[in-house]
Amino acid sequence: MNQKRIFGLLFFAMLFAACPSAAEACAVCFGAPDSPMTKGMQWGIASLIFILIPVLGGVGGFFVFLSKRGKAYAHLQDPDLFKE
Repeated sequence: MNQKRIFGLLFFAMLFAACPSAAEACAVCFGAPDSPMTKGMQWGIASLIFILIPVLGGVGGFFVFLSKRGKAYAHLQDPDLFKE
Protein backbone atom coordinates (compact mmCIF):
# COMPACT_ATOMS: atom_id res chain seq x y z
CA MET A 1 0.00 0.00 0.00
CA ASN A 2 1.25 3.46 -0.73
CA GLN A 3 1.87 6.03 1.99
CA LYS A 4 -1.04 8.31 1.06
CA ARG A 5 -3.53 5.47 1.47
CA ILE A 6 -2.05 4.43 4.83
CA PHE A 7 -2.07 8.05 6.02
CA GLY A 8 -5.71 8.42 4.96
CA LEU A 9 -6.77 5.26 6.78
CA LEU A 10 -4.90 6.29 9.92
CA PHE A 11 -6.45 9.77 9.75
CA PHE A 12 -10.00 8.37 9.64
CA ALA A 13 -9.21 5.88 12.40
CA MET A 14 -7.94 8.70 14.62
CA LEU A 15 -10.99 10.81 13.73
CA PHE A 16 -13.36 8.03 14.81
CA ALA A 17 -11.32 7.43 17.95
CA ALA A 18 -11.55 11.13 18.83
CA CYS A 19 -15.35 11.25 18.26
CA PRO A 20 -16.75 7.90 19.46
CA SER A 21 -20.34 9.19 19.54
CA ALA A 22 -20.24 9.54 15.76
CA ALA A 23 -19.53 5.83 15.39
CA GLU A 24 -22.44 4.60 17.53
CA ALA A 25 -25.03 2.42 15.90
CA CYS A 26 -28.49 3.78 15.14
CA ALA A 27 -31.65 2.15 16.48
CA VAL A 28 -31.90 -0.14 13.45
CA CYS A 29 -28.35 -1.47 13.73
CA PHE A 30 -28.44 -1.59 17.52
CA GLY A 31 -31.51 -3.86 17.38
CA ALA A 32 -34.37 -1.88 18.95
CA PRO A 33 -37.38 -3.74 17.50
CA ASP A 34 -39.97 -1.15 18.62
CA SER A 35 -38.14 1.86 17.21
CA PRO A 36 -39.97 3.82 14.49
CA MET A 37 -36.75 3.76 12.48
CA THR A 38 -36.73 -0.04 12.55
CA LYS A 39 -40.37 -0.23 11.50
CA GLY A 40 -39.68 2.21 8.67
CA MET A 41 -36.76 0.10 7.48
CA GLN A 42 -38.94 -3.02 7.53
CA TRP A 43 -41.65 -1.30 5.47
CA GLY A 44 -39.00 -0.03 3.07
CA ILE A 45 -37.65 -3.54 2.52
CA ALA A 46 -41.16 -4.95 2.11
CA SER A 47 -42.12 -2.30 -0.46
CA LEU A 48 -38.94 -2.94 -2.46
CA ILE A 49 -39.68 -6.67 -2.48
CA PHE A 50 -43.31 -6.10 -3.49
CA ILE A 51 -42.14 -3.98 -6.43
CA LEU A 52 -39.13 -6.10 -7.41
CA ILE A 53 -40.86 -9.49 -7.63
CA PRO A 54 -43.52 -8.45 -10.22
CA VAL A 55 -40.98 -6.52 -12.31
CA LEU A 56 -38.56 -9.45 -12.45
CA GLY A 57 -41.48 -11.81 -13.10
CA GLY A 58 -42.56 -9.62 -16.02
CA VAL A 59 -39.07 -9.62 -17.52
CA GLY A 60 -38.79 -13.40 -17.10
CA GLY A 61 -42.29 -13.89 -18.54
CA PHE A 62 -41.36 -11.79 -21.56
CA PHE A 63 -38.38 -14.03 -22.31
CA VAL A 64 -40.55 -17.14 -21.91
CA PHE A 65 -43.02 -15.56 -24.33
CA LEU A 66 -40.23 -14.89 -26.84
CA SER A 67 -38.97 -18.46 -26.51
CA LYS A 68 -42.43 -19.93 -27.13
CA ARG A 69 -43.04 -17.57 -30.03
CA GLY A 70 -39.68 -18.53 -31.56
CA LYS A 71 -40.49 -22.23 -31.30
CA ALA A 72 -43.96 -21.72 -32.78
CA TYR A 73 -42.60 -19.89 -35.84
CA ALA A 74 -39.39 -21.91 -36.28
CA HIS A 75 -40.90 -23.89 -39.16
CA LEU A 76 -41.28 -20.68 -41.20
CA GLN A 77 -37.56 -19.88 -41.08
CA ASP A 78 -35.76 -20.15 -44.42
CA PRO A 79 -32.26 -21.60 -43.85
CA ASP A 80 -31.03 -20.32 -47.23
CA LEU A 81 -32.09 -16.75 -46.54
CA PHE A 82 -28.95 -15.69 -44.70
CA LYS A 83 -26.35 -17.72 -46.59
CA GLU A 84 -23.53 -15.85 -48.22
